[in-house]
Amino acid sequence: MPFQELESILGAIEPHYQSSERRQLQRILEIWTTLVTDAIAAHTQPIAIQRNILEVATASPVWTQTLVFERPVILRKIRDLLSIELSDIRFSTVQWRPPQAEAPIEADPWQSHPSRLPDETPEVETQLALFSNAKTAFDRWSLIIQSRAQHLPLCPECGSPTPPGELQRWSVCAICAAQR
Repeated sequence: MPFQELESILGAIEPHYQSSERRQLQRILEIWTTLVTDAIAAHTQPIAIQRNILEVATASPVWTQTLVFERPVILRKIRDLLSIELSDIRFSTVQWRPPQAEAPIEADPWQSHPSRLPDETPEVETQLALFSNAKTAFDRWSLIIQSRAQHLPLCPECGSPTPPGELQRWSVCAICAAQR
């Protein structure tokens, strides 16, 4: 059998195999908090199913060790609630990603960046959305930027309008500061 024929056969099988596992993982993710306790759910994340083995990332080696003993119970619940036949569950800290909590606005680094200008009018975004094509939207945006820049001090090196925070921090605009 030529290599190209084998490649086409494997190519036809692979999408079916992957999509089935993805659907199974999605179903597990949807009810993970009901399969395990809240404490376990807070320190674990199902990340993949490969060859009928569920891979679960854990927050620490202690959780990995603890969950090894919970494996049969979790497998039984998955089989009973979802009718998914998994052969095993593997726990590991390797792919653990802590859940991302929403950062408050004050923690946003852009809020205190020297290049940031104070917010003027929120209607600018709605005005831009009203235009039917890119050219008119760009022209309107360009006028808004020019009107904002009229009142800004000029960079002593290049003469371009510069946010006051940049001048206070670097005594020049950010572009001139980067070129130094």
